[in-house]
Amino acid sequence: MEIPSLDLSSKLAEFTVGFQLDAVPAKALENAKIAILDCLGVAVLATRQEIGTILLNFARNNVGTGPSTIWGTPLKTTPRDAALINGTLAHGLDYDDRNHSSTYTLAASFAAAEARDVSGAKMMEGFIAGREVRSALDGLFSKRSSGIGPGARGWHSNGILGPVAAACSVSKIFDLSLQQTRTAIGLAAGSCGALTRDGGTMAKPFRVGQAAASGMTCALLAKEGLTSDDSALEGRYGLIEALGPIPKEIVDELAIKLGKKLDLETVGVNVKPFASCTATHAGLEAMLRLVATNSIAPTDVEAIEADLKPYPLVRQRPTRGFEGRFSMPFCLAMTLIYRSLDPADFTNERLFEPLVQQLISRTHHVLDSRVLTVTLKDGTRITEPIQPHTNLKGSDAVSEKFQKSVAGCLKDNQQQKILELVSRLDELTSAAELARHLSAA
Repeated sequence: MEIPSLDLSSKLAEFTVGFQLDAVPAKALENAKIAILDCLGVAVLATRQEIGTILLNFARNNVGTGPSTIWGTPLKTTPRDAALINGTLAHGLDYDDRNHSSTYTLAASFAAAEARDVSGAKMMEGFIAGREVRSALDGLFSKRSSGIGPGARGWHSNGILGPVAAACSVSKIFDLSLQQTRTAIGLAAGSCGALTRDGGTMAKPFRVGQAAASGMTCALLAKEGLTSDDSALEGRYGLIEALGPIPKEIVDELAIKLGKKLDLETVGVNVKPFASCTATHAGLEAMLRLVATNSIAPTDVEAIEADLKPYPLVRQRPTRGFEGRFSMPFCLAMTLIYRSLDPADFTNERLFEPLVQQLISRTHHVLDSRVLTVTLKDGTRITEPIQPHTNLKGSDAVSEKFQKSVAGCLKDNQQQKILELVSRLDELTSAAELARHLSAA
């Protein structure tokens, strides 16, 4: 499937090299700062949970020292290792914004910015450029729920598109030439991989960390003179063909709007209110509405019925607390019992509570159902319509989420300073000023 007219690699490289922050509309700039603040907050929160303990033990035992901060810790390491660990932390709780592109682009651009000691504006250029590149390629995965494209066959977008986006972020910060940036994209095109089957395991956020580190590595190697194929994305036997078959109309639309209108302006940032897969949110929000208007004792429940979204929720009967993020039955059970779902609820202790296990076993899949139904032991049936999931809106709501996320890890004065610095990140002489306040004992 040769696509010579598309010349996608060149288009991505040209956008990256030519991108300038002073041309970014105010709304897109505001949304970029919201995305950055949210990403930093959920990454710091992850350091205090199971996956964070594992990652920080790994860091202490296996990585060297360097100029780049591991967020929420006193550790500093090499840019590549910081990108790996921060990227994994950022997606560690599935609490980052909904298309996950802030994770690897921020982890890579932040680590590169610290290493080179560039301004906050330069770091934002790298972050936004990489995020927009990812958005320009999203079409490859846009119809996965309809059984079309690589997403429907088990590939996950984080690890497929993430290395390319992260490579563009770092290429921008390191001021790579057009040819060097195209080389980095070519290297990244073959450095990808992630599976939908990873969902609900720690492998899923690890793919994000890999994407950030791979993008960093590809840009650094291109800077040193390593070469790659100039059409590794679109050429014969390239990434798009390898991911195929993909309908021509999807391929033809890739990057068609890149550089004309920023995704950060037109779409914005969809900030999650819950630390679980997006596919669980409409159902658990319906359960929250149902229990708010009906007095239900969890022990009186005979059955719960809903569309359990077995794709992409591949952990219907979780065996570990961490897997609950990809289990509608677990999320519904927890919400019914506790009237809330906290980021710290995805533990083995919660999962194996007898009442949680009982309700999971009584939860049944109804394909394409647009209602949530709770049936009581006396035969009463209570229904609640499934509505589109909600997002946190505005800087105040995201700031509140950030402060709740980092409480107990960062001191109050650090939190306030981070909020201030992110709000004027484009004015900072050095991005390292923000990094200093992200360091915790």
